[in-house]
Amino acid sequence: METPVYKDFKNFGLQQSVLRALEEEGVTCPTEIQGKVIPLASRGGDVIAKAPTGTGKTLAYVLPLLKAADVSSKSVEALILCPTRELAIQIGDVIKSATKYTEGIRTAVLYGGQDIQRQLFLLRKKPQIVVGTVGRVLDHIDRKTVKLNGLKTLVLDECDVMLDMGFIGDIRKIVAKTNTDRQNLVFSATIPDQIKALCSEMMKDPVTVSSECEGRELPDVKQYYILLKDSQRVECLKALVQKYSLKRTIVFCNTKFRAEKLAQAMKSKGITCCLLHGDLDQKERSAAMKAFKEGKYAMLVTTDVSARGIDVEDVDAVINFDPPADEDYYVHRIGRTARAFRKGAAYTLAEAYQLSYIQAYIRRTGVEITPLELEYDYAASYTLPKDGSNKRDAEARARDRENSVRYFLNIGKRDMFDKPTLVRLVCSKAGVSEYKIIDVKIRDTYSFVQVTLDEAEKVPALKGLTVGSRRINVDIASEEAESKEKKEKKPFSKEGAKVGRDRAARENKERCGRGGKSKRADGKKTDNTGSKVNTRKDKEKTRSKKGIVLNKKGQVQNPKPRGKRMKKL
Repeated sequence: METPVYKDFKNFGLQQSVLRALEEEGVTCPTEIQGKVIPLASRGGDVIAKAPTGTGKTLAYVLPLLKAADVSSKSVEALILCPTRELAIQIGDVIKSATKYTEGIRTAVLYGGQDIQRQLFLLRKKPQIVVGTVGRVLDHIDRKTVKLNGLKTLVLDECDVMLDMGFIGDIRKIVAKTNTDRQNLVFSATIPDQIKALCSEMMKDPVTVSSECEGRELPDVKQYYILLKDSQRVECLKALVQKYSLKRTIVFCNTKFRAEKLAQAMKSKGITCCLLHGDLDQKERSAAMKAFKEGKYAMLVTTDVSARGIDVEDVDAVINFDPPADEDYYVHRIGRTARAFRKGAAYTLAEAYQLSYIQAYIRRTGVEITPLELEYDYAASYTLPKDGSNKRDAEARARDRENSVRYFLNIGKRDMFDKPTLVRLVCSKAGVSEYKIIDVKIRDTYSFVQVTLDEAEKVPALKGLTVGSRRINVDIASEEAESKEKKEKKPFSKEGAKVGRDRAARENKERCGRGGKSKRADGKKTDNTGSKVNTRKDKEKTRSKKGIVLNKKGQVQNPKPRGKRMKKL
């Protein structure tokens, strides 16, 4: 059965007070996912909705909940679970704005880090709708301050993120506390096997709908990438902000450690920025988001934990300081700009080996990503510590190497080549697309270039070209060439140890001839004149006679007191 797509909210049978609130917010025409989900959810059936971020998923389940809400009820009728505090606050704000002119509908937003007394105060008002993070909702269930025996609708928003964060066990515990005849609404950008298994456990004959963001609903984001070295990222980021006069920018890093270091670097360069990641307490996170929304900071440096919970208007650009290895994360990151049909831009700072990520982003979004050349101080070196941030990069590169060919070139750093220069040479002279270059390694006298199978036959076109006074030679990398990369340590052997002892004995003998110390036949140390040299034991005996005591570090300390012990008073 085809789901009708409506072009006006008035066709959904919503309350006039809700329609009035939506009109004031400028929301008059439903998006594709809203037009598909609202009729199904209003009939009480289970729905699985697959849609990327920025497509209006929140209103798609909020409006049916408001339509079915019983203002006289004193029990929790709808529970909305989400992965992050920021997303919970955002959903609460959407419900608050939609019920601006509707009386009797009460809402409680529950999340970690907030004052528990404030949450208990909201729960005493008997809300019909509860929004919360998984951990805090489960905490209130254990406290018996939230009871779900009368629950009518359960909503799982950003379900794939919650499962990635390891909440599947806690979700099952919450589901076990509800009644079995409830309605289930699951919203997710992706539907992996884990979500399918969870839905089969808790749903009855669900209807699956999806939104591909076609036409006008595709966010108007112009996407670019800049090829550089890791040490040039900070200078390039500064140049981006200054050249394009970016007044409100979100910058994504792969780890909290990198985000902290980048925020410090930007402040040192005169760019006002705030920091947002999971290790900050709720007061700091709320203050950072509030200040960024009010325009007090030009830049927000954050991690992927916030990619699904940030809803800020007029974000000029999203910058991927660290490209994500997962293309779904890329889609959620760039969805923070060009919201509500506005225009925006996304810039990705990529090293040569990360060009395969760009190809994956193009396949995922279906939009071309344009290479961008930017003028900045290329010589400036400010490498941020990675702190394991390249772990996902290494895994992705390992997958890419399975279907690729690696070439050995007899040019390197002595020929004034670096990674970007070599990539440009391969692309311009051999006709290889930049997206097809998986990895580039530059050494003093040689280089390695790894290319996908479909473009591998183009690389030998470089053979015979002259760079300076050197004629380029291209060969498929062999084990002999690879052995230059890895310096193997010789394993320990008894023969090697014996050689080392003999060498030490010879050196000792030579030193004795130059005035060094040697041993007598009786084992006593002597100098070249034959006079006896005090050994360590002799020195210790001398010290003990004089009452000198050494501590564990070999330092002289006062001797232990001798005499009668004083009686305790």
